[in-house]
Amino acid sequence: MHLNSKATRGAGYISVNETFTDQKGNQYNLFMNGLKEENKDAMLHALSLYYDADSEDGLTIYDDAFADAEKYDDYANSDNVVSYAEMDPEVDNDSEQCWAGAAADALWVTGWAEKLQNPITGNAFSSEDDVFRYYNRKITNDGSESSAAVDFLFMGELYVDPAGSNHMAGFLNDPSPEDGLMKSFFSSNMITQYDLIEEPDNIEALKHCGDQGSDASDFTLDLSDIVSDEELSSAVHAVSAIGVITDPNAANTKESMKAILIVDPDNDAQPSETDGIGENPTLEEKDAAKEARPNSVTVYNLQYTKDPNDVPYWLMKGYASSETILGSAIYGVTEIPHYSEDIIAANTETEGTKSAYDSVDLSLETLFTTSESEAMDLIPRDELKEVTVNEFSSGDPVNLNFLIANRGNVMLDEDYLNGKDLVVDWSVVRDGDGSVVAKDRLVTDDPVFERSVTAYLITLNQDGDKTVSWDPGDYTVTLDLNTDRSVPEAYYLNNVPKEYHFTIK
Repeated sequence: MHLNSKATRGAGYISVNETFTDQKGNQYNLFMNGLKEENKDAMLHALSLYYDADSEDGLTIYDDAFADAEKYDDYANSDNVVSYAEMDPEVDNDSEQCWAGAAADALWVTGWAEKLQNPITGNAFSSEDDVFRYYNRKITNDGSESSAAVDFLFMGELYVDPAGSNHMAGFLNDPSPEDGLMKSFFSSNMITQYDLIEEPDNIEALKHCGDQGSDASDFTLDLSDIVSDEELSSAVHAVSAIGVITDPNAANTKESMKAILIVDPDNDAQPSETDGIGENPTLEEKDAAKEARPNSVTVYNLQYTKDPNDVPYWLMKGYASSETILGSAIYGVTEIPHYSEDIIAANTETEGTKSAYDSVDLSLETLFTTSESEAMDLIPRDELKEVTVNEFSSGDPVNLNFLIANRGNVMLDEDYLNGKDLVVDWSVVRDGDGSVVAKDRLVTDDPVFERSVTAYLITLNQDGDKTVSWDPGDYTVTLDLNTDRSVPEAYYLNNVPKEYHFTIK
C-alpha cells in the first residue's frame, strides 16, 4: 500500500517509539527509524489499518521518503545466471552487492554518509542511491558483509571476517589514496554485531531503532534461507532493518517480538520495460532507473523456532526467494549508530598511518581451543562448534588456535617488517585465584597477505618437551598483538587484548 505522505527524499530522518491499535483492537509498540516528520503519522495510520499479526505474508508500504537503495541486476531470480567470470565490471553489475545496498541505506539514514564527499563526483553524497553507486563503482560484484562496507567507506579497508563469510569482494581497480573518506576515524569501533543464533534474545537490540535523536540506530541483517527438514545454512543475503513491532503485554522476548520492518536491496530489482530503457542501457540510464523506482519498507511477522538440530533462530515469515524456500532466518544484526562527534572523537586514530592502502593493519581473530597438534586455517562460523574443545581432562594438551588478520592492502612479509619482529604476547590465568600459570611470546614469521589471515597455534601447557598438567578449574588465556607497536600499521585501535576461556576437569 502507498502512504502518499507528500514527504520527499533527502537527509534528515527521525525515529519513533509509538503505539498503534490494529483493526482487531490489539495494541502494539512501533520502534522505527528512517521516517520523516511528514510521514510519521501516515505510517502509524497505515499499520493500524493493515498490520495483521497472524499474516503469513509481508506487508509492503511505499513512500518516496524511505531510504531504499536498490540493486539493478538480480540474477538470483532469473534464468540468465551469469558467473562473476562472465561479468564485465564496466557495465555496472550489482547482483551480489546486497551487503553494500543494505549498508548504504543504514549509513544514509543515520546521517554518516551525508557528511562525506563522494570522490567520484566531487560533491557530498546526495542519497542512499549515491552511496550505493559509489560502492558499485569501486568494488567487484561479489558477496561480502555490511561491516566491511562501513570500514571501506571510512577507512579504505575492505576486509571480511574469515569465519563470517565465504566471499571476498575485491577492488575494481588498485587501492588508492582516495579510498577511505574519513581515514582517521576507526569506524570498526562504532559497529556492534549481535548473534541471533547463539543469543536469540539479542533481537531486542532492534528496539534501538526507536531511540530518540542522536541515540537512534539503524541495522543491517544477515539472512539464511530455510528449506524444509534442513539445518540452517550460512548467511546468504543482507537487508537493512529500520524497526520492530512488539506486543507490550507479552511475558518475554520470544512472545513480544511480533514483526520486523526491513528495506530489501532486491526490491523490484529485475530490469523491466517500465524502467523506460533499452536492452543495453548506459550506466547513467541504469542509475536513473534505480532512483526512479518506488521506495518501500516491508513488514514481516517474526516466529521464534528451531531447526532439525534444535538450533534456535528467528524466522521472517513470508520472506522467500523461491518456491522451495520456506522463509529466512535472521542470522545476526549489525548496529550502526547515528552520526555523533563524540563517537568520532572517541575512535580517532592518532598513531597509525591511517592509510590502509599502503600499510598493513593487523588484528587477532577467531580464537578457539582444541587438542589438535596443528593450526587450523579458515573455519566457517557454523563449523567452529564442531572443532572447538572447551573442556579438557588433566594432562591433555591445550592448544589455542587463532588467526592474525591483515585488514590492509599491503602484504606483511620480511620486506615490510624490515628486521623487526611481530610478536603475540600471551598468558594463562587460573580464574580461581588469579595466578599466572603460563606466559610467553610468539614471534611470527609467516607472511600475511593483504585482506587475508594466517593461522597460528600455541600449545599453552607445553614446557620444553613435556606437557604441564594444571589443576582442574577454569582458565583464561589472553593474547596481545604488536604491543610495542614496532611494526607500522594503519590502525592500532584494533590491537586490543583478546580473551578466551576454557576448563580443565
